[in-house]
Amino acid sequence: MKIVNIETESRGIHEESVFASLGADYKCVKCDGDFDTISQEAGEADIILFTATPIDKELIDRLPKAQLFVRYGVGYDRVDLEYTKARDVIVCNAPSYGSYDIAEHAFALLMAVNRKIASYDQNIRAGLFGKGAAYNSYRLYNKILGLVGFGRIARNMVDFASGFHMDVLVYDPFIEEKEIASYGARKVDFNQLLKEADYISVHSPLTSKTAKMFSTAEFSQMKDTAVIINTARGGLIDTEALIEALKNKVIRGAGIDVYDDYPKSTNHPLLTLENLVMTPHVAWNSVEAGIALQEEVTAEVARFIKGEPLLNRVNG
Repeated sequence: MKIVNIETESRGIHEESVFASLGADYKCVKCDGDFDTISQEAGEADIILFTATPIDKELIDRLPKAQLFVRYGVGYDRVDLEYTKARDVIVCNAPSYGSYDIAEHAFALLMAVNRKIASYDQNIRAGLFGKGAAYNSYRLYNKILGLVGFGRIARNMVDFASGFHMDVLVYDPFIEEKEIASYGARKVDFNQLLKEADYISVHSPLTSKTAKMFSTAEFSQMKDTAVIINTARGGLIDTEALIEALKNKVIRGAGIDVYDDYPKSTNHPLLTLENLVMTPHVAWNSVEAGIALQEEVTAEVARFIKGEPLLNRVNG
């Protein structure tokens, strides 16, 4: 069984040990998304490990022996799931490794925006002691947190919110009201969440139905004191609409870790907003999450090689 990681030259001690014990031929090549290089280096591979490379029809056709693609990460919106099914190719992800870390980061962004942490820090460094962004801070006590999506990450958010005595509303059309209530939260429809939440944290997958689910109309329904946090997928929020909502004080603030098109120059309009806190898609990142990611991917590959049931198939 041949395994190729097409994203990095770093072999990973855990992967190397496990794959060797299974008798697999394992190599890592940093292909930088170049299909010609991938074809050359992984054309004979049975299993492809990847992170950011789009797995589309062209690449799948270039890898005729590939039986399994496993992503180091949760999202799979850059994978052509329909074509993989048509080709009888299995696609798996790693959904659990960073659930706690992403929730922790989302709540950290919420607090950083609310308490103006970033602007205070920047202004102290600029010699402006005591000056912060020109908006108000509020206690979290008795405020309402709205969660869009109620998977592993959002459920951790409920635990964090409870420590601040916040009430939690949930919009997720796929989760039963009883299950949401068992976590101490309340299921509502999307419009009610928009109108009632003081803070909204987005934890939905990106699909054709959820793309730009937050745009001008949605921001206009939110409280003018509301804060929105996005650690899920950049495409869930209409960036232009967010910029306008923050610039015109339609909402109080935002914290984002993901982007549909991240700022590539210092004159990007996102960088002019003092009521926005940004991080560079690192919500998952901790020492523990890195280890867990290696273990989760490796365990799924091992199950495939052993002929055991897969736990994280996304196209089945």
